[in-house]
Amino acid sequence: MTLNKSTSLAFIALAVSFCIGCSSKEDRDKYDHYYGSGSKVREETALVKLQNDRKTPPPPPVEPAATAPAPAAVDSGKAGDSAAVAAAPEAAAAPVVPKRKPVPADVSALLNKHACFACHQAYDKVIGPAYSEVAKKKYTPDQIVELVHSPKPEHWPGYPPMAPLAHVPKADIVVIANWINSL
Repeated sequence: MTLNKSTSLAFIALAVSFCIGCSSKEDRDKYDHYYGSGSKVREETALVKLQNDRKTPPPPPVEPAATAPAPAAVDSGKAGDSAAVAAAPEAAAAPVVPKRKPVPADVSALLNKHACFACHQAYDKVIGPAYSEVAKKKYTPDQIVELVHSPKPEHWPGYPPMAPLAHVPKADIVVIANWINSL
């Protein structure tokens, strides 16, 4: 009698696992792309690109500005005017480099504790958006808490969906959120 019951339950369990395991190839591919081996390739590609971007320094902005005023100086024929013309474009052409604030020690400890740095950096895109990009969205700390606990991928098209981090305490997220909004 017990054998018949356990056999029936085994068949039911097998049928349920078969039904659950049979999803479409498209669904399996999508899952694999975001969470399986596809995510590993995407992560490695993003890290290699980030490392290459850091290795190649941006071209110095002074060279294009220095060559541009030369024709104007020749055309004017006045030595005093050419010095003023040459100085003005260089000052105007100087690129505005965004000020990068260092990550405070308490925030850095929280970001490391909850593994946030695995996907996000303060100013650079890794897998997820940079915190400076998140700051541009002007989320309130409560909105950031909600988005960490239950992410909305539609807010960040082009990025892989973030896993829900319901285990992260609200107080920790509020500290991080206040720092993000200060960027």
